Amino acid sequence: MTQKPISLFYLFLLISITVCGQQLKPGFDKNEYKELMLVSARTTAEPTYFKDFPEPSSFKMIYQSQPIGLDNLWDLWTNDKKLAVISIRGTTAKSESWLSNFYAAMVPAKGELKLNDKEVFPYQLAKNPKAAVHVGWLISMAYLSKEIVPKINELYQNGTKEFLIMGHSQGGAISFLLTSYLYNLQQSGQLPKDIRFKTYCSAGPKPGNLYYAYEYEAMTQGGWAYNVVNSSDWVPEMPISIQTLKDFNNVNPFTNAKVLIKKQKFPANLVLKHIYNKLDKPTKQAQRNYEKFLGEMTSKIIKKNINGFSPPLYYSSNHYVRTGATIVLLPNDAYFKQFPDDSTKLFPHHFHAQYLLLLSQLPEFNNSNNIANVIYTPSTEEIKKAKANTKVITPKRVFIHSMLGIQAPEFSALNIDLENNGFMKLENVYFARGGGFYTIFPKAHIATLFNYSTYSATKTEGNNTNSIRSTTVGTSLGVVLLNKPKFHFIPFGGIVYSWFGVRLSKHNNANQTFNNYLGSGLNQQHIATEGFTGNVGLHIGTTPFINKKFGKSLTFGLRTGYYIPLNKTTKWTTNGFNLQGGPAINAQGFYCNFIFGLAL
Repeated sequence: MTQKPISLFYLFLLISITVCGQQLKPGFDKNEYKELMLVSARTTAEPTYFKDFPEPSSFKMIYQSQPIGLDNLWDLWTNDKKLAVISIRGTTAKSESWLSNFYAAMVPAKGELKLNDKEVFPYQLAKNPKAAVHVGWLISMAYLSKEIVPKINELYQNGTKEFLIMGHSQGGAISFLLTSYLYNLQQSGQLPKDIRFKTYCSAGPKPGNLYYAYEYEAMTQGGWAYNVVNSSDWVPEMPISIQTLKDFNNVNPFTNAKVLIKKQKFPANLVLKHIYNKLDKPTKQAQRNYEKFLGEMTSKIIKKNINGFSPPLYYSSNHYVRTGATIVLLPNDAYFKQFPDDSTKLFPHHFHAQYLLLLSQLPEFNNSNNIANVIYTPSTEEIKKAKANTKVITPKRVFIHSMLGIQAPEFSALNIDLENNGFMKLENVYFARGGGFYTIFPKAHIATLFNYSTYSATKTEGNNTNSIRSTTVGTSLGVVLLNKPKFHFIPFGGIVYSWFGVRLSKHNNANQTFNNYLGSGLNQQHIATEGFTGNVGLHIGTTPFINKKFGKSLTFGLRTGYYIPLNKTTKWTTNGFNLQGGPAINAQGFYCNFIFGLAL
């Protein structure tokens, strides 16, 4: 009867020893991450960079590698409680380090890398054949793992079974892949299964596609991996992601889209096919371009830096996604006063100092559910960004209008001939009126303008009189440079058809008989011309009362431009008969009109 209590005693004793020996606990720990950031600062191997940060309080460096691969480096730290830290360096100023970032084609998450003529690196980061990862960071991880795995085994033999994996920036991206690699080594029996890993990626970019992210998150769920991100830092937003229809799961709404479209009746099938291709083809082409430039072409530069490297077969995808449980550091006004948005700096929000400042402002996590009581308050800078990126897309707008203004035709050559033949010269400026309508297409940033205008006048001096009339009808195409609800700015160009005629008289003697007047050769002359003319100009319009209850449809504007003759000569007619020769004129010339009308 006494053996059962004794057995229970030894069982509880064994559990107590195991629990007491375990240093790593699941969940995000602010102090743990802060300590690792101090470790990471020294992994840069740049004393001028880390001199402003205090030394880690609980860990001591026992090993730091030489630069390997694409200028990659890692170091190993331990404490007196059999807990080790594997710290991965981020991007350096060297070109080969940036090559690791720019070599951004995807490769399958399971396969082989030919690192050189003598060495092939087999790897498995995920089991799903659709899982894919960033090839540049995979190469870096491959070189680092050749040192890291033996060091893990060495420490394990000395009793260390718990490892923290830490990487900032590019180091964070590599830490994603290293974590997956080590977990899969455990599953295949190449590493002891009682080793516990916990990963902190800091400012980590997107390491792979959705199917890789699924497996990474599944193997680390329960609080064993985090990515800490400053929401103003652009690095975690990289690489650029392109999702095509091939990136979806096998069963999706688009699987049989082409078959269903073919079954539709004409012309619906053609319309749907056109829409489908407009949505599908651009993303496919963009993905091919990224694979070409950030895969095939970049690999040629990689080969110059790594002798014997052989580019792998790429996975046709560029659907990079945010991976892992994310701890978000939200900047506020106090942060932006110290670290403002500065376009002259490449990394205004990315370094250890920025992250440590935001970490100090992060509330403590609730121990019961491991969730911090974070209440987001948008900063002034964030509000400015949102306003700058928010576009008000107005629908197609149609305006009908009248116009009044002036027209300044070019009659200098004609006036010389008129004066030489005893007729009165024509004026240089006339009152013009007309109307029309124009339509703004905001998505295409174009506008179509149709207008009608005319000017006329009669002038008498003594026995001389001239009567003039000109009419234009035409259309133009404009580029909408500015399209706001209250204001639009449209330069345009087009073509019009114009008519111009003038009736001239001299020696109009009222004392003549009716028949003598009709028979006189010196009473009246009529000359005319017509044809196509170019039209270039600028339209500025406003609907100032659009937000008011009354007058919201009223539109006003100014339209000015110049008519350009398409022929160097002017063809003259009189009473329907052609005349030979004659002066060249521009019957339309410059114009400036005031617009008033309604927005339909």
